[in-house]
Amino acid sequence: MRIVSLIPAATEIISSLGLIDKLVGVSHECDFPKDILNLPKLTKSNVKDKQSSSDIHKNIKKILTLGLSVYEVDADLLKVLKPDIIITQSQCSVCAVGLDDVKKCLNLWLLKKTMLIDLKSFTFKGIMDEILEIGKNLNKNNKAQKIVKKIYQEIHYIKKKLNTLKKKNVFCIEWLDPLMTSGNWMPDLLEYSKAIDSHGSLNAQSHYIDEKKIQLQNIDLIIFMPCGFNIQRTEVELKTSSFSFMKIFKNKSKFIVDGNKYFNRPGPNLLESIKILCEIIHPNIFRPNPSRRRWIKLENL
Repeated sequence: MRIVSLIPAATEIISSLGLIDKLVGVSHECDFPKDILNLPKLTKSNVKDKQSSSDIHKNIKKILTLGLSVYEVDADLLKVLKPDIIITQSQCSVCAVGLDDVKKCLNLWLLKKTMLIDLKSFTFKGIMDEILEIGKNLNKNNKAQKIVKKIYQEIHYIKKKLNTLKKKNVFCIEWLDPLMTSGNWMPDLLEYSKAIDSHGSLNAQSHYIDEKKIQLQNIDLIIFMPCGFNIQRTEVELKTSSFSFMKIFKNKSKFIVDGNKYFNRPGPNLLESIKILCEIIHPNIFRPNPSRRRWIKLENL
């Protein structure tokens, strides 16, 4: 079995199933586990990474307006690797290589025997179902069931500990300029953490929000989790952003999490994301364990 993963979440799912040795290629964004770092990279982005949030947004918008793809797949390398299975996604056109891009590559060399697995869910349950689907397709059904069962058992334990508490209102910011609030699986993660984002979207993708529509009186705390950004990158953005986050949210508790590693990847690591939320939102119940690899409290910039 020869597997190609074109999104980080799929690579982490493959790893959790014990199939790292079957991976023959990954995307340029795959960075975990370390065992995959030397594998051939099959994708590249047409957007320069070292830009501000605003510039990244403008460049992506321009690319999509022209009918082009944000990402490219190396069709020649894909042909050389001859994968039996390719895992990609159609959940977001700007987050990773999409299903249509992969199909175009396959059409170049007509390897019809190649199985395409498309990850497209934007709910937590849907993500767990997709882990089960991958396990079934890769002859790791029992292992996948154990992984998903353990995740739900941990969530049950967390919900039990928080059962008597009142829900906190958390404003989750998934992009800084323009301002974007939570959607996709984030409402589910907040629900498990005894919280809600009144500005977020339930069972829908993340969306942009006008700063004038932010209801400060309804916010207990704010969590910055820009898509694809680690904590250090988010700190830099907050310092240089035209939006005065620190001034507008000066009376609110503010936190930064590693959005790239824990909140933007729909895979088994979302359990750790829930634990991070619990530490931030309910520090009296869950012992806080901040670090620059997980989450920090934002005091001053």
